Amino acid sequence: MPQTVADRLLDAQIAWLVGQLTGPELPEVLAQDVDTLLAIGSRITVGELTSAEEIKPIARLIAATVPASTAASTLVETAADVLYDGPAETFTLSDLIDRDHVASLADEALGNVELVEKLLDDLTRSPLVATLASRFVGRIVNDVVQMNQAVADKIPGVGSLVSFGTKAAGQMLGAADKSLQQVLGDTAGKGASFAMRRLNKVVVETLKDPTTRDAVLEVYDLYADEPVARLKDIGTRADTQRVAGLIQDIVIAGAPTEPVSALLDALIDGFFRVYGETPATELVTDLGLTRDDLVEHAVAIVPGLLANAHAKGELEPLVRTRLEPFFASPEVAAILAD
Repeated sequence: MPQTVADRLLDAQIAWLVGQLTGPELPEVLAQDVDTLLAIGSRITVGELTSAEEIKPIARLIAATVPASTAASTLVETAADVLYDGPAETFTLSDLIDRDHVASLADEALGNVELVEKLLDDLTRSPLVATLASRFVGRIVNDVVQMNQAVADKIPGVGSLVSFGTKAAGQMLGAADKSLQQVLGDTAGKGASFAMRRLNKVVVETLKDPTTRDAVLEVYDLYADEPVARLKDIGTRADTQRVAGLIQDIVIAGAPTEPVSALLDALIDGFFRVYGETPATELVTDLGLTRDDLVEHAVAIVPGLLANAHAKGELEPLVRTRLEPFFASPEVAAILAD
């Protein structure tokens, strides 16, 4: 009967496919498939495969759901534990970043002092920040005065002169009942803003000083061969997990917002402007991946997945589910009836 023949053909097709997917020929089959896909990709552009408008909803969905997901929370906690435990081997700062890169970063940072200056000037508008800066300056001045007083006290006759000078300076500032720190540290309004501007000027002039770059590199040289401190040396596991959770909370709150969504859309549009008319295979090449790389990883991963599915009895039913409707179709029955 035709149906019996169809069943036999179905069984033969399934057996052949399972043999191809689990047999020793699979690596060669995978290599052929990679070559075929690359050949097709050389004739089809990225824009023909998909579009920016199709990718944008996916990107927004990922940004809105993944950061708050159970899997993300689990991975964040796992990452915190891994970072806290650290690698088994010790490593140095120079293992992470070399001196040339530090020098380049220093050049970039010190070459944009105007941006730092503008940012600091903007901070001056905050009364609290200005007050903190004023107190900071006041504490430095007080420490210097006290240090000079301590040194002068060791010299007969000089201590009283320094003490007199300090008191006179305090009176000239118009606060006989306050210490110098109180005058500089607690003055509000214009006084705090003035102290903030002076501190800003010191910071900016320090950044412009040519020796600042040398100082940065000198600090790097001092620590380049020193073991990098582990998190367990400077905090607890709970501290690390709490900070990791805080970072996740920030991402959860920020990822679904309209500014982030607009940024994602702009990045996707930018990608398609650059690669939309590019053959898909050329994009793979631009990513630094070669044909041999793709084959190597396909051969390393796919056979194990298929062998495991076959061993658990899942592969054959999956193949049968895909092929059985075809062999049971009227079209096949009509062909076999001829």
